Amino acid sequence: MKRILVATVSVGLIAMGLTVAPAQAAPPDATPVPRLLGFTPILKYVSCPAKEALPARTRCATLTVPLDWQKPKDGRTIKIALRITRSAQRDGALTFNPGGPGEPAIGIGPAVYSLLPAAVRDRFDFVVWDPRGVGLSGPALTDCPAAEGLAAPLVGPVDWRDFWDSQFAAFAKANSECLAANPNAAPYLGTWQVIRDLEAMRIALGYKQWNYWGMSYGTRIGHAYARTFPSSLRTLIMDGSLMAGETAFRFGTTFPSGVSVTKQVYASINGKAQAHKMNAIFDYLDRKVITIKGTQIDRWGLAQELRGLLGQQAQYPTIRKVVDALYRLVKAKTGAQKARAAHAVRNARALLPKTNDSTTTIRLINCADLPDRPTADQLAAASGAVARDFGTVFVMWMANASMCAGLPDDLSPPSPHGTDPIDLATPPIFVLSTGDAATPWAWGRSMANTFTGSRTISYTSTQHVTYLFAPSPCVNDTVTRYLLTLRRPSGDIACAFTPSPPLD
Repeated sequence: MKRILVATVSVGLIAMGLTVAPAQAAPPDATPVPRLLGFTPILKYVSCPAKEALPARTRCATLTVPLDWQKPKDGRTIKIALRITRSAQRDGALTFNPGGPGEPAIGIGPAVYSLLPAAVRDRFDFVVWDPRGVGLSGPALTDCPAAEGLAAPLVGPVDWRDFWDSQFAAFAKANSECLAANPNAAPYLGTWQVIRDLEAMRIALGYKQWNYWGMSYGTRIGHAYARTFPSSLRTLIMDGSLMAGETAFRFGTTFPSGVSVTKQVYASINGKAQAHKMNAIFDYLDRKVITIKGTQIDRWGLAQELRGLLGQQAQYPTIRKVVDALYRLVKAKTGAQKARAAHAVRNARALLPKTNDSTTTIRLINCADLPDRPTADQLAAASGAVARDFGTVFVMWMANASMCAGLPDDLSPPSPHGTDPIDLATPPIFVLSTGDAATPWAWGRSMANTFTGSRTISYTSTQHVTYLFAPSPCVNDTVTRYLLTLRRPSGDIACAFTPSPPLD
């Protein structure tokens, strides 16, 4: 048997749905703004959708920018959708990117706004925008097929060369078809383009500087923006950071060790027995698939589910229930024990949250940013060591390294993400979880090292994106003080785990 699997990893933010007060729709108008890089962006205020629940004093707008900032005068343009929630003091603005790449920000903007401390909401306008090619912003992708996937045996040893040949063929077919169907969209989604949209937005809105909060992939935007427009930043918060000098090969091959650390940190918080139980479950699944009332549980699918859960510390109770129930099942000796354990597994898995990743957009943006194209030979050579050191299922986390198959290496100008020092007037703060399941701690530490005078806050958790999404006063108070006063810790700090309240 083989499982068809696509293991492209999204490192975006999944925000909680929170209710906020509706806003009055703003009348349409248009505002010309100063020229940027040979183009005059046009900011146009539009009526907000009547059914959207928006914070008070929110206006909706679009910003017209070039499709291609390399050729700003060729007549091709797109519209970037944004929302501006005015503050009482009007002392600058805070904006953010929720990651992905390819996560829309407008949909979760009200929920994020509701989490902000009152002092931040009162002082700074809050600007929410969907990056190009995402959500309400152009250019729209059409007719992009999903990758058929990775043909991986459900049990037993894996022929890694066959594994990667299948992976590369699936991505090459899907990517080539998407690129051919979208010649005026697919090549223009990368971070190099996005940071110019962000600068055009700042100028159009009349802000001298941004306060920028990058979440996950949003830290790559923050890094590139800081390298290109350093004087445009008042503060820079990098939350769940990618690595500096990132390549597609490193992006994939460093992931397995990071997920291994995630398991260890989770167990240090929830009991060492949890790591032992996970190991026993996957040892069992290497030999046999679990089937319960027609539902199949295999090593690949379970690994994907658990990694997603581990990025949200509020899900720890669900993880424990799933792991404990599966462990009882694989250790059951009698029919009665197996029946009781299988019932517990069904109940626990019913609590799993549903996820929906925009994998096509993720691939195109990542591959626009990362010009290297690893080969099947390179990944096959690395797979044996990963499987030996961490376990067979950990090879699935290398799948990112093959996602650019079928795309040219000059798809877009690569985003500036090197390791040369960056000097900002106010150096950034990096918020890093020690066991981050999506952006390993070591990635963020490497990017922090590229900023002169940066400070890191290392939070003991597997939480992915921590500021205001975990109830840690150590993290939240430090970042809020930085936003309001520019005061940073005198050195790097460590914050102990703070439990999340029970989920409703």
